Amino acid sequence: MKSARILLFPFFFFFVVLAGHSAEYPYGVVPSGKNKVYKGPAVHINQVGYRADAPKVALIYACPSGKFSLVDCRSGKVVFAGKTSKNAYWTAAGGDVCRADFSSFKVPGRYLIKVGKVYSFPFNIGAHGAYDSLTVSAMKAYYLWRASTDIQSRYAAFGGYDYARAAGNPDTLVFVHPDVASTALPAGSRLSSPGGWYDAGDYDKYTVSACVTLHSLASAYDLNPDYFRHLDLNIPESDDEVPDILNEMMWEYKWLLTMQDADGSVFCKVSSLRFSKMVMPSADTSRRYMMGKSTAAALNFVAAMAIASRIYAPYEAQYPGFSQKALSAAERAFAWAMANNKLVFHNPEGVNTGEYSDDLIADKFFWAESELFVTTHSRKYYDMLAFPAVYDLPRWEVVDGFGLYSLAMHSAELPDFVNKDYIRNSFRHFADSISSNMRNSVGGVPLLKFEWASNSLVAMNGAWLGLAYRLFGNPDYRLNAYSCFDYLLGNNVTDYCFVTGFGSKCPQNVHDRRSFSDCIPGALPGYLAGGPNAMETSDCGNDNYTDVRYPALTYLDEVCSYSTNEVAINWNAPLVLLVSLVSNF
Repeated sequence: MKSARILLFPFFFFFVVLAGHSAEYPYGVVPSGKNKVYKGPAVHINQVGYRADAPKVALIYACPSGKFSLVDCRSGKVVFAGKTSKNAYWTAAGGDVCRADFSSFKVPGRYLIKVGKVYSFPFNIGAHGAYDSLTVSAMKAYYLWRASTDIQSRYAAFGGYDYARAAGNPDTLVFVHPDVASTALPAGSRLSSPGGWYDAGDYDKYTVSACVTLHSLASAYDLNPDYFRHLDLNIPESDDEVPDILNEMMWEYKWLLTMQDADGSVFCKVSSLRFSKMVMPSADTSRRYMMGKSTAAALNFVAAMAIASRIYAPYEAQYPGFSQKALSAAERAFAWAMANNKLVFHNPEGVNTGEYSDDLIADKFFWAESELFVTTHSRKYYDMLAFPAVYDLPRWEVVDGFGLYSLAMHSAELPDFVNKDYIRNSFRHFADSISSNMRNSVGGVPLLKFEWASNSLVAMNGAWLGLAYRLFGNPDYRLNAYSCFDYLLGNNVTDYCFVTGFGSKCPQNVHDRRSFSDCIPGALPGYLAGGPNAMETSDCGNDNYTDVRYPALTYLDEVCSYSTNEVAINWNAPLVLLVSLVSNF
């Protein structure tokens, strides 16, 4: 959609300093080595920069003094000075940390933070719209993830590199695996399931991760439709009158519809028997299978299709009949799930691709019923809702939080018979628990542990706080949402900006077959790396990781480290949601 829109080139944010500069750690940053923690002080900032009207706080490791100063990069002059907070020992990082708060300084420009003799990386303070390029790049990542199609230079050349590639995995000939064979669909039968996005650093496609991804992207659009109407992703569909985020999501939705069987059930995945070698998609010629059916996959499908029905309803002219088709597909899958409410999928013998197995079903029913109710306002779906006593942060395996998120986001539109105060109070209670976790963390993170996909959890915590701020106006929610955002972009003790292609030091060697095989230096831009993970450190050998006694540092920029730096569709989605929220506070 190009009418009256801003075209922004991902990867070249106006104050980005590309990783790979000639002088390593030129600003006094001392890296962690193998099995070691920092040897000296380091100043961590949001390397992508700060909005002038936003909170601005640097994290300082091994704080060498009680004072800090803000230095103008152009003149070399100190333009602001202040006192750091008191040092406190952060167990997860193995050292003392303190903070430098310069929120009151609002003059746009390019700066460094100086503490003692140590400097931060340079960063910008900018005006409203400062993060638009980040949003574009994080969404453009999905175009680069497209399966079954050529990625064309006219849409994929930026930052001095051309990320075009030949089509891979056409998936017009997918074989029915024996684990889902039936009289109507014998083993070896052929199905067609083209399109969609590759799930992560591999070339397989999974229903469950697709659905949770679509929730976060749809929420981003729902909360800021005008913002997305004016962002041009430069994708093949950009010339129509549909916001590009919805055009990109449609690529996944059309594939997702192919995952529903005639009886309403939903297949779990399209994949080969084993993960492919580290080759480009066009070189992956392994046989592809339709595998698995489960209650969880069906209910995730219900939720995603109910969302599709409402967000595409205004675009009937561009996508005729799709809104009703999506709702009908959701209702058929829901009926099947009601009749088959205990079916759990596990990988068949001989299959080692992603499993997404889940035997907890109540949260899936809650999410499915929530989305059906938000879309239809039908009392029957509301009456089915069994509100949990406690919610968990939403992620692929625990999804009742997605239902609460949608109910809270649309609470003002819901019918009068709904207990809106209960919904909003439940949402606020969870936001308060996130804020409490952050206050109680010396490092200021919302995580109780650093685990698989920790960065996506930070992003989702921030997105929850962002909506809480929109709903209730509590400035603490805004402050903490920004803190989550800043953490992802470099304000963390690893000193990485975790979004590829952004900041002064970003991941270069993510676990991604395309980035590994495309003969282009570094990683494809716009992807959120998984993040520190002290729970699993065997992929590259424990000796290659910073001492796992310090979980906040357990991150490795090596291709083998899928436990810390893989990329995934359901990790980028909360990043898109969070950046769109902080861009519009």
